[in-house]
Amino acid sequence: MPTATTLPLIILMIFLWRITKGEILPCVLFTSIFTAASALNFGPWGVAPWLFVLGAGLLIRLLRGHRPYRFAMGANRVALHLVIIFLAYAAFTGFIYPVLFHGVTVMRLGDEEPLVWGLSNVAQLCYLLASAILYFLAVACTREELKRALEWYVRGCIVAALFAMYQLLNAVAHIPYPDKALYSNPSHVVYRAYMINGIWRLNSTFNEASEMAGFMIVGLALLGWTIMTSPLRFWRTCCFALMLLSLLLTISSVGYLCLGYMLIMGAVFYTRHMFHSRGLSAAKLILSVVLLTSGIAIALVSTQTVHLVNQVITSTILDKKSTDSYRERVHTHVAALQTLSQTHYMGAGWGSVRASGLIFFLLGSVGVPGVIMFFGFIGSLFLPLFRRAPPGQSREGRSLIETSLFAMSTLLLAMGVAGAEPVAPILWVLFGVATVAYPPMRTTRRVSYTAAGQPLSTNGTRLASTVSPANWQVTASSNQT
Repeated sequence: MPTATTLPLIILMIFLWRITKGEILPCVLFTSIFTAASALNFGPWGVAPWLFVLGAGLLIRLLRGHRPYRFAMGANRVALHLVIIFLAYAAFTGFIYPVLFHGVTVMRLGDEEPLVWGLSNVAQLCYLLASAILYFLAVACTREELKRALEWYVRGCIVAALFAMYQLLNAVAHIPYPDKALYSNPSHVVYRAYMINGIWRLNSTFNEASEMAGFMIVGLALLGWTIMTSPLRFWRTCCFALMLLSLLLTISSVGYLCLGYMLIMGAVFYTRHMFHSRGLSAAKLILSVVLLTSGIAIALVSTQTVHLVNQVITSTILDKKSTDSYRERVHTHVAALQTLSQTHYMGAGWGSVRASGLIFFLLGSVGVPGVIMFFGFIGSLFLPLFRRAPPGQSREGRSLIETSLFAMSTLLLAMGVAGAEPVAPILWVLFGVATVAYPPMRTTRRVSYTAAGQPLSTNGTRLASTVSPANWQVTASSNQT
């Protein structure tokens, strides 16, 4: 039952709990990078460290007698309603559809088999419940708490990048590496770094290299946005460079595709931010020119660099269709579409299908209705961006929602290319951040006064009510538990 990860995880959780003063989201997001480890094992199933930390954190809160959580004032009600509908529908499919469509062909753990109710449905429904809890925890937090939670995820990615460098050192110099503590999950795929076309491929603390790339890109997006929209800092720049290097060493098509998306969209968003701020940082401009010039010079002078770039391009793009991973990915996609057809486009139920791609997983699991609900919810998160900001409104809320949507879209792209179940903690926390990051500006209601000038408080009388980014944070904090 317990693994080699259990004791180090408990020690890490105690440390995080003390340093974050009992905030659950930072602890969960920091430990979510250890996907190749498990706190507990039940046969072929492992309990992820972040799920263990979430359960322990909620238990501590319950024993301490805190009041119930409440939604932050000014939350995006459309998104709240849509996510509740999707979660309820997904849970319904997980319980009912395996019985309703008993016997249809599904792809689960690498092999096609007849659909039956099993532990896979139970496990994935538990992870769905945990994701829902994380979302509702996020929408009950203040803006400052959400910022701290995202900062702790970035710190987790930095730690994962350091493990990647240590893994590379272990592969080259055979320095001892904590395999048992980091790779205790029964479903772990890659136990050590290996070479692909003469280049070391790393997976760090993740199940496989492509998964590392998919989640590392989120940390890059969050930290990159901070670098673009705030004064340049040496430590931030070094951490960004370290994470970028570890991402490149995954030799993953997912990572390189997401990196290209991040660079293009980052340039667009930064240009927009530059016009709004009416200025361009001279230090950032000089640094960009130096990096671009250095890259061009190295490419022109060093034949080894050109050869290395050609190897990477060949491995991730040109020869991708001839690899076993690509063929397995296509096979899971075809199997998911066959399941969709056999279930009359309703899906086989949450937890019944495994597919290497978000769209195909959703189609095979919750069918066309579930896909419409899921992406309808995601679309609703962008609605506040179409609301014109009144004069004098602070840009803090808008900057936070832009940050979360930028990172969320990057992660969804990664999961769309080679993802699995959409139950990653950072995804649902980003959903929550986008839901409450940009509350509406101050609104007032009509007030009736007595002859003495006091507002009426009788039934049916509307008292003055204000909802602004400033008092929203104070009010939400007082409602926290």
